[in-house]
Amino acid sequence: MKQQKASHKDKATSNIAYVARSVSPRMRTINICSFILALILAALTLMDLHFAISTQTRSNRITEAHHACQQAVDVLQDASDRLTFEARQYVETADLQHLSNYINEMEQDRNRENALQTLRENATNERAIAALEQAGGVSDELAKVELHAMRLVAEAQHNQSLPSSLQGVSLSEDEQGLSTSKKMELANKLVTDEHYMRQKLEIKNQVQESSELLIDTLRADLDQCNTTLDTQLTALRVGVILLLLVLGFVIVSTTIMLLWPMTMYAKSIRDDEALEPMGAQELRYLTAAYNDMYARHHDRAESLSFEAHNDALTGVYNRGAFDKLLSENKGTCALILVDIDNFKVFNDQWGHEMGDAILIEVAATLFASFKSTDHICRIGGDEFSVIMADTHPKLRNVIATRIEKVAAFLRDDSNGLPAATISVGVAFGELGCAEDELFKHADSALYEVKRRGRDGYAFYDEL
Repeated sequence: MKQQKASHKDKATSNIAYVARSVSPRMRTINICSFILALILAALTLMDLHFAISTQTRSNRITEAHHACQQAVDVLQDASDRLTFEARQYVETADLQHLSNYINEMEQDRNRENALQTLRENATNERAIAALEQAGGVSDELAKVELHAMRLVAEAQHNQSLPSSLQGVSLSEDEQGLSTSKKMELANKLVTDEHYMRQKLEIKNQVQESSELLIDTLRADLDQCNTTLDTQLTALRVGVILLLLVLGFVIVSTTIMLLWPMTMYAKSIRDDEALEPMGAQELRYLTAAYNDMYARHHDRAESLSFEAHNDALTGVYNRGAFDKLLSENKGTCALILVDIDNFKVFNDQWGHEMGDAILIEVAATLFASFKSTDHICRIGGDEFSVIMADTHPKLRNVIATRIEKVAAFLRDDSNGLPAATISVGVAFGELGCAEDELFKHADSALYEVKRRGRDGYAFYDEL
């Protein structure tokens, strides 16, 4: 028998293991897929963020270059105008301060060269570069004219200490032979004649053309950066939204498939109930396993409870259950004590098997003769009791009729068992508060029947 039980147990364990392997691990699959999807979205989002930062950095550089070019154009125009102004002032007034200002601008401040260099560094358009180079060449030619004019003035004024830039300017023999006034007149003509003004205008036009081309190119690059940045930010927003959706899905699915079922399971366990299958497949498998253990536990508990409260031979309540029924219940009742007359004779003449059969017959007869709400108990070897709840003395005739019916059935030996008689004592009272007194009264009535010669019944309140 033990080997057979062990075989069944191994088979059940094997079935559970098979279900564990074959069940679809839905929650695990959802978690893995969600993790992979979140990882991909996070990687794409980080890439978009990196590209967006790069584009923003490039946009900032273009903006700075645009601003620098605009400043360079203004500086170039101001420097060119200042050089023209200082050269003309020196030619007209011969004031050495204007010469000094011109030389400082040309050799130290070099605002014009710096501005041209800034424009060249940011130029990507070939036309703009060509215009800048042409403007630079014309500017150099114009500077030579201005230096030539200022050298004429210096010679006319007989200035001995000349800056190195003027010392490098040589005058022709005809120019050296001119009078002071003619030298001044020629110098003034050089910086005011039509050729000089055309060169000034050409420089201005070339610088304006190159600056417009350059700024337009930078603006187009900036617009492209902004468009790219908008696209990348949109992708970044979409990535963040998708990540939030994945996170929300994980939270909702975890709540629906794990947390909510576990909450319901906890409630069912507290209420000592079987679990309702719900949620993820893993939980459903655990639910099935738990319910199987729950059912076996309750079957075992019921079996233990039955064995603890019922007589093993007859199946009716035992003495422990009898005492508990008397002490824990409340209300009026009738307590009936039943004793089999001369029970030892059955064991001595026919053996214990026949004695057991008589006990089973008495228990079955009592169970069949009284209501299902009445409690049949075996309280001793050949002693039985019946507890009739909510019963009062007015029902004594009903009780007497049932006792006579039981006695008549037991006297009949047509079922193959020897005839038996019983002695019965009945007492009315209250359950719970006076169970000892109630039992004594019923026992006194039973003793009276035995004193009279057995095979009868008596009510305590009639003694």
